[in-house]
Amino acid sequence: MGKSLIPDFTIEAVHSAIPTQMTDPKFSHKISVHNVDQPFDVHAILQTRMHVVLCYKKLCNEDSGWHVGGWMKESLGRALVENPILAGRFRRSEDGVLEIVSNDNGVRCVEAQTSLSLEEFLEFKDKSQAEAELVYWKNVDEANPQFSPLFYVQVTNFQGGGYSVGLSYNLLLTDPLLLDDFLNKWLETHRNMAFDDEIPKMPLFYAPNFKQTTPQSTNNSTSNPNGKASKTTMFRISTNEKLNPGDEICKYLVLSCIEEAEQKFGSQMGSNFALITKEPNGDVKVEKSSKEDIIVSPKGLMYELCPLKWEDLKTKEIAFRSENVPVDVSHWVACDAREVVVVVVISSTNEDKSCMNVYVTCPNKTD
Repeated sequence: MGKSLIPDFTIEAVHSAIPTQMTDPKFSHKISVHNVDQPFDVHAILQTRMHVVLCYKKLCNEDSGWHVGGWMKESLGRALVENPILAGRFRRSEDGVLEIVSNDNGVRCVEAQTSLSLEEFLEFKDKSQAEAELVYWKNVDEANPQFSPLFYVQVTNFQGGGYSVGLSYNLLLTDPLLLDDFLNKWLETHRNMAFDDEIPKMPLFYAPNFKQTTPQSTNNSTSNPNGKASKTTMFRISTNEKLNPGDEICKYLVLSCIEEAEQKFGSQMGSNFALITKEPNGDVKVEKSSKEDIIVSPKGLMYELCPLKWEDLKTKEIAFRSENVPVDVSHWVACDAREVVVVVVISSTNEDKSCMNVYVTCPNKTD
């Protein structure tokens, strides 16, 4: 575990937010892995995750990260009732197939503090690297995946007021664009529960009121062991063709996105890449792919490719108190793979139009 860049950083509390109603019947999304005969770091792909850090100023004396973190256990639990897969876990079925099951094990919530002020953090010379300590992540235990959370929330209190909220979630679970709707519903629930005429109500779990056990002195180093050692670009594609995971049309559109990303990054990404495709029903296909296998455009293919920026997400509007929007927002994809990772989410399919979101993540150093 490396030395913390944030001074006097300690984790003060850890708890889980579980759906307030039992998910019944439970459901699962299958994860199929293909081309396993080729060199392919499946372990690294399973750890691919999204990190978001939102920083907030202290709005009033009663406003604090302790207040936000205290209410999360219940507000997040209520929001998860409508989207219980986010509180789920990996597991292996009886036939050995990996899947994500809605078993209500919960989202892991972490509360932390530092002697650094928010203003000092925002001007920190190593801010880009230090942000990795404001999100919590522990790699999935492949031997016992049922015990590994796939979604984490970390609230960090800065000295003198101000706080950050860090979100971490496995990209096999969901993607940033699909998560927007859930976040909006969660925030509405949170504000309705935590405020009465905008006057903060004290949560049942308020960490400063509890006797602290010995806090952890540093964050989990697996949150991003190499800092932000990758770069990601996003695209939204619409076409009149029916999209099927891994078919000729889908792979050609992925190649178009990779070529656009290469132009944006100003560098070639190599031939091979890991392709993760999430279907509308939630099932996931993971495979090794190559640009050399995608030669020509399918005949008569018509499509619209729209590059997206992190700013196109609604994260800048995430306010746990209605008028207190973030003063700083950061996004990045963390992946331990040494090759390009492409995540494809087929978001909607009907008789007239198909749409998919594509995320191309390239390590800063590739072989």
